[in-house]
Amino acid sequence: MAGTSSDKQTFDLSRQRIGSVYAKALLGAADDAGQTDVVLDEFGSLILDVIDQRDDLRHAISGSILSEDQRIAVLDKAFGGKMNPVLLTFLKVVTQHERQDCLREIYAAAVKLNNERLGLVEVTATTATELPQEMSDSLTASLKAKLGREVVLKSEVDPSVIGGLVLHVGDTVFDGSVANRLKQLRQKALETTAQQAKASLERFTNSTQS
Repeated sequence: MAGTSSDKQTFDLSRQRIGSVYAKALLGAADDAGQTDVVLDEFGSLILDVIDQRDDLRHAISGSILSEDQRIAVLDKAFGGKMNPVLLTFLKVVTQHERQDCLREIYAAAVKLNNERLGLVEVTATTATELPQEMSDSLTASLKAKLGREVVLKSEVDPSVIGGLVLHVGDTVFDGSVANRLKQLRQKALETTAQQAKASLERFTNSTQS
């Protein structure tokens, strides 16, 4: 039976909490080694260039077909001597705890926590089509001026916004999308129609009583 949206939200929140816990551990180890920037860069490359591109490695690392020892052997063979030792050790720990399916959440949480430590504001801009670099630079400069802090802008594409853009700044959402404006117009039209229907009914009732 398909899960409900509530189940999915709970599942996503659980993965985010897991990601936050492991991200703090990763940053602690990377800080101690003085390798934070390198570890985060290599972790991002692992997500984008390996897990997102290589089905064989993704299944080997994240799947349940191999045993724990076999998955760690795959990590050693694929990344030993090529990856920062702090990150490789961390991946083994994640594998031992069977949380390898949360690597994206862990990476996102680590980047967010590190940005917060550096006083950077992470802003996500969602548009219907890919945001051109020129507009991205202009938006970043505007946000920096308004927020008074350095901004790390992440771009996401979602055709359902139709036009305009949606900005996520921390837990705050600024919805300037065409989809949202259409939704507001529909709601206003429904309210106007309901008010007109109510007024007509009242006039009819009054006329029958007079």
